[in-house]
Amino acid sequence: MVLPMICAFALLFAAVTDLRGADAAARRSAAVLTSADRLERLMLSLDEDTRALALTGAPGFRHAYDADRAAFSGEEARFARLTAGSGPDEARRAGEFVRAENAYLRDQLTPLVNAARRGGAGARTLASDGRGLPQLVSLRERSAGFEAAQGNVAAASARHAADAAHRTAILASVGAAAALLLVFFVAFLPRAVIRPIRHAADLAGALADEQRALRRVATLVACGVSPAQVFAAVATEVGRVLKVDYTVIIRFESDETALVVGHWSDPRVPEVMPPLGGRWPIEEGTVTAETRGTERPARMKNYERATSAIGVWTHQAGIRCVVGCPVKVEGRVWGAMLILSLDEEPPPGMAEARMRDFTELVGTAIVSAQGRSDLLASRARVVAAADESRRRIERDLHDGAQQRLVTVALRLRTLETAVAPGQERLREQLSGLVDDLSGVLDDLQEVSRGIVPPILGRSGLGPALRSLSRRSPVGVRLNTGFTGRLPERVEVAVYYTVAEALTNVAKHARASEVRVDLILENRTVRLSVHDDGCGGADLTRGSGLVGLKDRVEALGGSIEIISPPGSGTSILVGIPVEPADDGAEGPDRPVPDAGART
Repeated sequence: MVLPMICAFALLFAAVTDLRGADAAARRSAAVLTSADRLERLMLSLDEDTRALALTGAPGFRHAYDADRAAFSGEEARFARLTAGSGPDEARRAGEFVRAENAYLRDQLTPLVNAARRGGAGARTLASDGRGLPQLVSLRERSAGFEAAQGNVAAASARHAADAAHRTAILASVGAAAALLLVFFVAFLPRAVIRPIRHAADLAGALADEQRALRRVATLVACGVSPAQVFAAVATEVGRVLKVDYTVIIRFESDETALVVGHWSDPRVPEVMPPLGGRWPIEEGTVTAETRGTERPARMKNYERATSAIGVWTHQAGIRCVVGCPVKVEGRVWGAMLILSLDEEPPPGMAEARMRDFTELVGTAIVSAQGRSDLLASRARVVAAADESRRRIERDLHDGAQQRLVTVALRLRTLETAVAPGQERLREQLSGLVDDLSGVLDDLQEVSRGIVPPILGRSGLGPALRSLSRRSPVGVRLNTGFTGRLPERVEVAVYYTVAEALTNVAKHARASEVRVDLILENRTVRLSVHDDGCGGADLTRGSGLVGLKDRVEALGGSIEIISPPGSGTSILVGIPVEPADDGAEGPDRPVPDAGART
């Protein structure tokens, strides 16, 4: 009887070891996927900064490029550490991914930055000729391929971890059943065998629950949801996995306060948590102060003698213990995760160790959100620089070339009227020159209106779109569902989207009609441009559609092109009228009951 028990316990130990290894592999795969996404975003930000620097020469873009270049090198080193020692297929894919990133940096961005720093028109020519676009498209396709393959690896690792947890639970159940039989024979075996097996089964179940919770949060991070959603998910998962009463996520502010950005309460306990956006001061002798100062986990219990407002609140709420774990972002302490217990104190060390994995995901989510924010800001800078260049060209055309052409035309017309009788040949030549010059002037005025339409600034989007529709060689049915003005950047984005769509229809679609619908819904402008042409439009082909995508996404919007061959093309655009709040920055509101020690 003892020998089978020893074998069962050995198998259980091996299963627990396999579970830990599978869990570590799943976490590493998720980290590799997150790091690859971060590298791609940094490369796109570098591309935006480089082209903006080449177009404008502004020092701000040079600083942005240097900062993104340093962040890219650091993330590349981290990616190399994560993929070191991986399987041959994964290592090959990671190497190809890194080489493609470096090749684009070496072949396209570095020469462009060097030309921009030397100054002159050469940098602007390189930035606008579009030679690097095919390589950038190829790079993004390779990145998407790597992330898809790595996602399969992560999913396989997660399945292996779940299978290992299932096997461990089965072996633990078998071991526990066998141990029950020994109760009838040996008195000391329950203490020597059943308890360890039960503990191992509980550990296996806890590890499986924790692994599933981490996988759910990692999926949210990889999907690029807002930090507020990640904070809420992490607080919920930590509370359920650790079986505590309350969890709170705070961010350390520069004014020596802690800001609540996420929390969770067990449904069975009183709701006493401070609201999101609440603040309390960081004072000496508190968990928050110790966590921030030492950058290590800290805990505190027994608030019976507390005299501060938050201490009195903690005692009145019946909270017996607070445990805090620091949240680090790119090497610095960003904030902390706190768990609060009404009854039992969590075992020393165990809660802190299990909280670390979740705090790492919080840090990754913050870095990812910052990367998205930096990318949008970089795109907005490029779009603003391009718009300013267009305005400058319009002013130069109107005040310079157009005026000179008008003067020359008037002089020729004066010469024509002064021709003596009998010189009809000369009169006809002068008249032809005046007509040609008038045609050139008309073309130049058309180009000027295409750069920045004056009617858009004077009368707004509705009249500008109607003017654009009248000039279209293909019939346009225009429906604008609102009146009034929108922010200038939104009006310009909508105008250029419709103009580019109508130009593409005239050139390629072989359509008989275009329908343009524009509505304002829930503070979001929604634009639909649909034609009945041949379809087959591709967002990855042509700089016009790519430029529209950059412009729309720089405003926090989205653009989708649906163009099946033979069924026409639909362009769907949504642009928020006001910037969306991602939830990472809470409102600056005082909270009377959350103002002192924790």
